[in-house]
Amino acid sequence: MNDHMEKDDLLYICKGEDWYNNDNVIYFKGNVSGKEINFDFCGYSEDEVLSGLGYFIERIIRDFERLDKEAMNIIKEKHKDEDTNILKLSDICFDKSECYDCFGMCYYACESPEGKLYLIVKFDEEFHADEDIVYEVY
Repeated sequence: MNDHMEKDDLLYICKGEDWYNNDNVIYFKGNVSGKEINFDFCGYSEDEVLSGLGYFIERIIRDFERLDKEAMNIIKEKHKDEDTNILKLSDICFDKSECYDCFGMCYYACESPEGKLYLIVKFDEEFHADEDIVYEVY
């Protein structure tokens, strides 16, 4: 079975544009369910993204509403006293180091003195969400 996908096919699936590839950092802008989302790949070659991750990306697009809702529910559960409705899904991240398990859904929270704060919900290869939120500042 050949899972290799052409770049144009991947961009088509994600309504993507602005493909950027430099030194195993790849990203592009996509549009999923009317939301502009950045797809980020860290540590992957273009060939690895197209041959290994196309399947996951297709499933993410197909299950997007459910995954987004599940991630938001985890965030709401951990932050009961805060208005989580202000969070905006900004990125879907794949990192070869597996720091986000299979992939992470990154929600932009706010600008802080240290930088932009993101809350990241990790999903495994079976698309199960991890209850532990990753907090990152960029």
